[in-house]
Amino acid sequence: MRLKQTYMSFFHIECVRKLFSLYWYVLPIVLILFYIVRRRKSRESAKKTRRGVDRAQTYPKQYPCGWYRICDADEVSQRGQIKHAFALGREMVVFRSDDDHSQIHVLDAFCVHMGANLAFGGRVMPGTNCIQCPFHLWEFNGETGRCSKLPYADGKIPEKAKMQTYPSVERYGMIMIWYHPLNEPPHYDAIDIDELNGDRFEFRGVYHYPNIQMHLQEFAENAADFQHFQPLHGQMLIPWTKWHVPYVFIQHKASLEFNQEKPYIAHFYDTAMIRLFGKNYESTKANASITFYGPAGITVFRFDVEFGRIYLFHTHTPTSFTELDVEFRAYVEKKMPRILNWYVIGNWIAQWHQDIIVWENKVFKRAPFLVKNDGPILKMRRWYNQFYLSKEDQESLADPTDW
Repeated sequence: MRLKQTYMSFFHIECVRKLFSLYWYVLPIVLILFYIVRRRKSRESAKKTRRGVDRAQTYPKQYPCGWYRICDADEVSQRGQIKHAFALGREMVVFRSDDDHSQIHVLDAFCVHMGANLAFGGRVMPGTNCIQCPFHLWEFNGETGRCSKLPYADGKIPEKAKMQTYPSVERYGMIMIWYHPLNEPPHYDAIDIDELNGDRFEFRGVYHYPNIQMHLQEFAENAADFQHFQPLHGQMLIPWTKWHVPYVFIQHKASLEFNQEKPYIAHFYDTAMIRLFGKNYESTKANASITFYGPAGITVFRFDVEFGRIYLFHTHTPTSFTELDVEFRAYVEKKMPRILNWYVIGNWIAQWHQDIIVWENKVFKRAPFLVKNDGPILKMRRWYNQFYLSKEDQESLADPTDW
């Protein structure tokens, strides 16, 4: 009996000793997890901070007319596949036809009959480009939006039995739609880059950043705000992080041009080089250009570096007036080492993150107090206004939420 007690006592002591030694391994992990959870909670609470000003009320209450990425092509890659989408304050249904063309179609999600959502329970009819409502089995043509079959119709199908459709294009792994609140046809073609239509470039990654709390116009004005580059982007960052590289700075030289032949296009140019201990190093010079195809729903960055060229699609899809889903999609020359495009793209996205804290907390000044050398901000606003409806057109809309 005593031997058993001695053994049990030894067993307990040994367990305690092992647990104590394990403690020093577990403690750092627990502390790290605690820090991450606490930081996340603090960020969430910061977002819920009560404000004296409703930021959204200071911005234009319109979605600019233009092309927008509605989803990625691989989300509806199979014939007959359906996807629900929310953009521009609207719910939409995206589907691929089941015919030989296998084309993408985008319609308003809610059936004109009694409001069923076609994206939930609806189906693409075999061998056709029509989608069937799950509620009463009405069928709608994906191209025209017209009701093509009404199972219990007595006679001709009414002309007004029609769904709202959106012109769509499948290109560079994206499904893009044309948006106009008055349903006017596209004023210009969706983005098309000749270089990317050959075999010199390859797809090298996509990066999603949903729920950015900003207005779309802010991104366009950011390109015209030359004086923000040094305060927010003047220090080197470790790619994909917010960590600064000590004593290493970036010198920017920016310019902005508006395309005279294609007035819906604007070009931003930036030449950047590293500045170390007060000296600029010409060998580090890199040229970047941003092309705005319309109101910044679709923009493309072109980076020219020593080992080749990178095209980075930077798309913004508004879900509300002051919320965007942002995506980056990279196409890179095949000859370029992957580590180099990882560095360049990671550097850009890290610098983009520097702007977010400003965008998500600022208001829109309709009459900003500008001084000399601020940059062509007002010129950018005049250019941008072409994508908004006039006051007369706004008043013609029956539903103010469409503005």
